[in-house]
Amino acid sequence: MLRGLLAALTAGWELYALAVVSETGAGFLDVALTIPLACLLALAWPLAWSATSPGWKPAARRFVLWASFPVLGAALVMIYLSSQSPSNPLFRLRFLASQGALTRAAQGLESGTVRPAPMRVGLFRTTYAPDRFPDEVRFLTADCGVVDRCGLAYRPRSRPTGSRYAHIAGPWYLIYEPF
Repeated sequence: MLRGLLAALTAGWELYALAVVSETGAGFLDVALTIPLACLLALAWPLAWSATSPGWKPAARRFVLWASFPVLGAALVMIYLSSQSPSNPLFRLRFLASQGALTRAAQGLESGTVRPAPMRVGLFRTTYAPDRFPDEVRFLTADCGVVDRCGLAYRPRSRPTGSRYAHIAGPWYLIYEPF
C-alpha cells in the first residue's frame, strides 16, 4: 500500500513538473513546490523499499538514498535552466501543438473579433497583455522568478529588438516581461 501511494504521489509530481517545464517560464511558487516535494519523494522511496524489502542490506539502502540526491538535483537544475528557453524540447512540443490556436487568437485580438481576457489558447492558459504595443500581441502565460512574467509575443510585421525576446518560430517570440 505504501508503494502504491508513493507511486501515485510520484506520478502526480512528474505530471506537475512536466507542466512547469513545458511552460514559457518557471515561477518561484513552481520551484518552491517541486524541489521540496522531490526531496521528500527521494527520502520516501528508499524508506519504502527498505520497509518492504527486508533482504536489503543497510549499505545498499544508504547508497540508493545517497545516489538519488545528485541525480535528482541535476535533473532539477537542468529543468530550471532550460525552462525559459525556446530550445526546451517540452516547451517546443507544447508550442507546436498550440501554434494554430495561438495564431488565430492573436489575429482575433488584432482585428477586435476576440475580446481581451484571460483564456485558454491551445495548451496554454493565457492572459492577454492589454498594453498596446505596435505590431505586437502579447500573451502572458507564466510567472518567471518571483514577480516577473513570461509569455508569447506575436509579431507578424516586424522583428523585435532587445534581450527580452527569443525567437521561437515564424512570427512567434518568447518574451520575458520584468515587473
